[in-house]
Amino acid sequence: MKLIQSIKFAALLVLVSCSSNIEDNKTVTVYVSADEQIAREVFALFTNETGIEVAWVGDTEASKTTALVQRLKREILDPVADVFWSSEILGTIQLAQQNAFEPHLTEVASAWPSTNRHADFTWFAFSPRARVIAYDPMKTQLSELPETWWEYGGSAMADPRFGTTGTHIAVLSLYPDQFQEFIATRSTKPLLGGNAATVQAVIDGTVQFAMTDSDDVHAGIARGASLAMHYPKHHDGEGGGTLLIPNTVAIIRNCSHPRSASAFVDFLLSDQVAMLLAESPSHNIPLQPEVAKMYPSLQVENPLVVSFLQAEQAKEKAIQDVLKVHVNE
Repeated sequence: MKLIQSIKFAALLVLVSCSSNIEDNKTVTVYVSADEQIAREVFALFTNETGIEVAWVGDTEASKTTALVQRLKREILDPVADVFWSSEILGTIQLAQQNAFEPHLTEVASAWPSTNRHADFTWFAFSPRARVIAYDPMKTQLSELPETWWEYGGSAMADPRFGTTGTHIAVLSLYPDQFQEFIATRSTKPLLGGNAATVQAVIDGTVQFAMTDSDDVHAGIARGASLAMHYPKHHDGEGGGTLLIPNTVAIIRNCSHPRSASAFVDFLLSDQVAMLLAESPSHNIPLQPEVAKMYPSLQVENPLVVSFLQAEQAKEKAIQDVLKVHVNE
């Protein structure tokens, strides 16, 4: 499979190299909110295979994605970046609605499933992480775990104004009755700085459960912590399981290096990168069927089917509803 992917990418590289704008092919500027360690590995591999150097700007753990989204909004008339690689999706949708991205129309893009891209090819979703409940299996038995997300309102939660917690809160709010019951249980529960902090609270024994992303649990386990993850469902039936939050990638409208940006986007959507991310400390979930078969332990049963567009529209109010119960902390 790696040989096949390398051949495909070599063909892409030939097309890129044929451009009359040679300077365009020497560099690409990426704004990225994925974990730095993983991003650096992807950038190095891309440069090694294409000769295109990557200049990049990251984000902090506390403000994951949010700061870069705001920066891109400020730069929309005079873009600095060529590509936005986000570790979540709602900020990407928000920027797309402001016409921040160019359509990406290559053979790779046209073959990408319509369920994992925008209809006009302005952004693409890939290699998600799962929203999970972190717990200590030495203290809590699997049989004790509630089955639905609505029963975890009292768990540790990161500040929903930033990162994937805000995305999940927005999705939860699409179920109004259950959501109100969920946040009603939070009046005495603090908001922590980020998903890693919620996992640390479980490790420290200050909480029993934490809402977080699967990569944060994998990271804790790798450090030797007594941790496990549970996949609560949102509702019974088909497409009612836990939420998967994908990485997303898009080319910035009027960017300086469009051909290099196009090559980088196709690279992120390759089987090679899907395998790299699956084998990384984050253990992202491959979306490509043939790659997914190689990592059965990462697959999530019956993931939630959700309209991220509706979630983006609901996000601001949902976050404010959560913050109201914490205002007096």
